[in-house]
Amino acid sequence: MKTLTEQFNTATVKKGEIFAIELPSNPTTGHWWDVQLKAGKAVLTRRDYKSDSDDPREIGGGGKEVFLFKAKETGTIEIEAVYRRPWDPSSDGKPLKFGVTVR
Repeated sequence: MKTLTEQFNTATVKKGEIFAIELPSNPTTGHWWDVQLKAGKAVLTRRDYKSDSDDPREIGGGGKEVFLFKAKETGTIEIEAVYRRPWDPSSDGKPLKFGVTVR
């Protein structure tokens, strides 16, 4: 499975293949990733949070949000992610863009 990140934001996959987008996250701040499909055909199949801590009781620690997508058709998939507080438009971060070529 191919994994895209802030640093590695492009990939090539086969039709029907699952790919991941992994982004740093800390839900205790009230921020979450708003991930939108901008072009192409893909389905979000799963969204998970993985803590960086080995202790599940730790409060305030960061981690990673992982989004799993399935490529549905050949062509180009464009996905945009913005880290934000849903109730506070002034909290919007810079949009991250991801491009996936499906063969």
